[in-house]
Amino acid sequence: MADNFLLFSETLNKLPAEETAWLEEQLQTIVAFGDRELPEDDPAIASSPSEPDFTGPRFLRDNPDFDCRYDVLGFEFAFFAEEDASRYLWLHADTYGNPEHVAWLIHKFLKRFRPDQCWSLTYANTCSKPRVGEFGGGAVFVTATEIKQQTTDDWIQPQRAAFIQNYTPPARTTQHAKRTTTIP
Repeated sequence: MADNFLLFSETLNKLPAEETAWLEEQLQTIVAFGDRELPEDDPAIASSPSEPDFTGPRFLRDNPDFDCRYDVLGFEFAFFAEEDASRYLWLHADTYGNPEHVAWLIHKFLKRFRPDQCWSLTYANTCSKPRVGEFGGGAVFVTATEIKQQTTDDWIQPQRAAFIQNYTPPARTTQHAKRTTTIP
């Protein structure tokens, strides 16, 4: 049996207090009943007569691809202080990460605080055994208006298709003594 991993490590730098507070709030796990958001450890959740509409990190609540029944955060994070009194956010995964979730958080962040900036993350797909086809990676490019992602497979497949479409086998030749014969 082999284990597969998706690994990444990136930072979001130069965070003043307002941006740090917003990110901390967005990264909190909440349980939502309609418009009412509760911290995940609120005792009122157990006494609720209905199932929650959403459970998960606040920033994913408006992500249509997030299924709160199965999905998890998909990365770890930590805030660190810099010498200039600003902070930075370290986003990383050392087992199986979810670059799409990170991209959604950063997209919302850029839209709110830095609409003229961009951010990127690269990731590696690895395997605990050298299994064919189990290695690769990808990249995510985020702006305030869009999220773009490409995997190594996204790049390789069109290359392979173009090669197959345009490939003309070379004429085979055999050499005898002093003459060359071309075989059609």
